[in-house]
Amino acid sequence: AFVLVASATPAAAQNFSPPDVARLILNERGGVRDATGWGDDILAALADNKFQPSRENICSVIAIASQESGFNANPAVPGLGKIADKAVREKLGKIPIFGAKAYDMLDGMPDARHSFIKRVRAARTERDLDLAYRALVEYGAGKSSLDGLLQWGLLDKWIEEYNQISTVGSMQVSVAFALNNARGEHWRPITHAESNAVRDRLYTRAGGLYYGARQLLGYETGYDQKIFRFADYNAGRYSSRNAAFQAIVAKLSGHKVATDGDLLSYDKVGRARADVTNSETALRALIERHALGIDNVALRRDLVSEKSKDFTNTRTWSAVRALYKRVTGKDPGFAQVPGIQLKSVKIKSKMTTAIFADRVNRRYGKCMALAMQMQNRPILMAPRWFWPD
Repeated sequence: AFVLVASATPAAAQNFSPPDVARLILNERGGVRDATGWGDDILAALADNKFQPSRENICSVIAIASQESGFNANPAVPGLGKIADKAVREKLGKIPIFGAKAYDMLDGMPDARHSFIKRVRAARTERDLDLAYRALVEYGAGKSSLDGLLQWGLLDKWIEEYNQISTVGSMQVSVAFALNNARGEHWRPITHAESNAVRDRLYTRAGGLYYGARQLLGYETGYDQKIFRFADYNAGRYSSRNAAFQAIVAKLSGHKVATDGDLLSYDKVGRARADVTNSETALRALIERHALGIDNVALRRDLVSEKSKDFTNTRTWSAVRALYKRVTGKDPGFAQVPGIQLKSVKIKSKMTTAIFADRVNRRYGKCMALAMQMQNRPILMAPRWFWPD
């Protein structure tokens, strides 16, 4: 039985025990196995990241984990093997002459009984596919005398760019995010073994929650509603802020600008490409038309910081928002949910960042309502339905 005890202690300082968090989990999704264990690992993830074990943080993690996997550390994907096999065929089919031969080679490497293609066809989870890809890389490196480069991490980013498993675990953490965190802890490139260790940790309950909490909560946003942080989790950090900036640029320039939260384009491991996006093109036109005095080099230098809080300190950010205020007489919006259509072998029905963020936000609100009751705080005391971020 749960006993509600009145307390005047600020919410951030009030403690939730693993059974308390388990109650919140089961309220969100009944039937979760070992809910208390999940609760323990959620609290550990917050503690290890030095985040407050507040109801807001706990409910944020619960909402994402429920939406992404239903509290499954290594979720199965129906028909994954067949879908992945088809994807390999299609990708190799684009290679003239050698594509079909390459597929046949993969179906016989390292031997006919345990080939890469057979492992792909048998895959039920993301980890199954991931391990098949790793085995292929290690086999190929050994055959081509690249094993030393592989083990010392000198091929690390190239390998990751071609690994199709890019989000994993109970919170579908970005592998690129987790690996960038690992690289930040070393003075050298991480080795292939260290890279694999990060991936392996992501497939565990504790590891997925640790990196998921870090990706979700480990940065300041300036948002006044949680839904924008949830949208960022799906679209990338600061995407909601950047989408609002793109909307401003579109209105002022008259150009068609996608409000996807990316002012630049990026490769799979997060490196900015040199090509000019429609956002950058519109900004160049806008700057020239209104004589804002920012050349293309300075503009690109500002845009490179779009994935950090620092972008709001750039001349481009300030000049464009000030121009919007002068032209429209209105304050520019700070955040909006990015307009992105999501496509993946794991998605079976229409899904957008807006749908994702709304569903997570509803789960968050449901969790917060119970958490406040457990702390003997009436829901009516909340200043608004969407708690500030």
